[in-house]
Amino acid sequence: MVGQGKETPLSDMTLKYPLWQHHYMQAMAETRPELMKSKIGDAEQVLSLRLRQLASTAGDYEEQIALAAALRYLKSLKNSRLTQ
Repeated sequence: MVGQGKETPLSDMTLKYPLWQHHYMQAMAETRPELMKSKIGDAEQVLSLRLRQLASTAGDYEEQIALAAALRYLKSLKNSRLTQ
């Protein structure tokens, strides 16, 4: 089987919401403490902007739910990894 046991690189993934999911995935994948804070902050900015864009239009509710969940997870990640 092709690719069995291998992780798919972020660049090879097909994202449902590429406007913001790439930033989210980069923040999630970051393991270096010195870069984690900025990656999480960048992702939070991009996700918050997209959420505001959707709120001001008849935006995609499914995407809004995904954004809200991603923002909650980033906040949790920031609190657990950066306060240790």
